[in-house]
This record gives sequence, C-alpha cells and structure tokens, in this order.
Amino acid sequence: MAVEPDIARTAALFGDPARAAMLTALLDQRPRSAGELAFLANISPQTASFHLAKLTSAELLAAERKGRNQLYRLASQAVATAIESLAAVSPMCTRSEPMQGIALARTCYDHLAGSTAVMLHDALLESGRLARMGEKEYSITVKGSDWLSTIGVSLPGTATRSPLARPCLDWTERRPHLAGRLAARLLNVYFEQGWLVRIRDTRAVRITDRGYREFERHYRVNLRMVPPCLRP
Repeated sequence: MAVEPDIARTAALFGDPARAAMLTALLDQRPRSAGELAFLANISPQTASFHLAKLTSAELLAAERKGRNQLYRLASQAVATAIESLAAVSPMCTRSEPMQGIALARTCYDHLAGSTAVMLHDALLESGRLARMGEKEYSITVKGSDWLSTIGVSLPGTATRSPLARPCLDWTERRPHLAGRLAARLLNVYFEQGWLVRIRDTRAVRITDRGYREFERHYRVNLRMVPPCLRP
C-alpha cells in the first residue's frame, strides 16, 4: 500500500492568517505564551488558544509549562524551513519600516537571514572558505577552518544528520543565505561577541558598530552600504 504525505492538511494549517502570524513570530526560537502570540496575531486569547491547539496537535508546535504559563515554540527545524520556503514563493507586500529591519538582518530559527546574511554567504564562497558539494550542501575548506579558529569557532561534530553547511533560500532577497550547524554556531558567536544584538518583540537584529567593523574585517564586506530598497 502506497503511503503519501497529507500535504493538503498541513498546508491548510499554514494557510490561516492568524496561524501564519503566530508561526512566523516563533521563527526566532524564543518560546512565547498564548497571550503574546495572540497579541502578535491581533486576535483574542480565546481564538489564539483554538489555533494553538490545532498547531500543537499537528506537531507543528511544541508546548512546555513554565510556571503558570504554557510556552510555545516551533516543533523542529523542519517546520522553520517550511515557513521560510513558503515565504520565498509568496508575493511580497509593501515594506513598512519594521519590515525593512526584518529584510536587512533577522534570525531564521537558529541562523542569520536577510540581505546581511546573503552578503556574508556570498563572501564565504568567493573567499574560498566554503566549497560547494552539489546544490544542497557546502564543505569547509582548509582556509575556512583556519578562519573559523580566528573567531573562536570550533567545527561542529558529525554525530547528527543535519548538514554542516547548506544554502537556505532567503525570502526577502530570493537568494541563498547560510544555514546548517555552522551557521547556527556563527550566529551564536555574533551575539556573544557583540556583533549583533536582538531587538525586543521582533526577529530583526541590529548590527552594532563593532559588528560593522568585524564583518568588514573578517568577510571583507561593507554592511553600511544598505541596499536602496531597505533604506527607511
């Protein structure tokens, strides 16, 4: 007997605007309460509870109790990838000022996305620190290993099926940024060393003055040259 995925059922869960808003809000990996998600989706707490029950039942979300609050997060990296993939083939809306920040630099689950991430991805390939392994994966070159040690990044272990480094289509740029275990490590370094800082209640992140200097020093890219479409 042939077994096929029930794509229509899952697509219907993504298709509701309120559920889509809540799923997208969780792309920054920060667990949120039902009240927070209701506010972000602009719906009542009762309606949010209804939608969250559906998403949890379908294993798109995972819930955990913390004190009096039930907190929700995306169930897996695969869910985050599905959201970003849907965004990449969706029509673009007019960019508001908050959206301009999202387009410039944001978290994409556990790695960096936006025009900044696309520029960094291209710089790693052009400098020979990453090499293509087919269309879906990259390898780290000797030059890349030497560079990683200069910023305090040890190579991630191999005891997992997730790729070390792979392209991820950026939905605002329609070009790839870097994903995989290496990209997750790099994002942590950017935060730990103060190159990036989180912005409250949004996936957008801010590049610090130190970040501009360090990205230019390590990647040879000038991130102060913001593309015209992202300027306020």
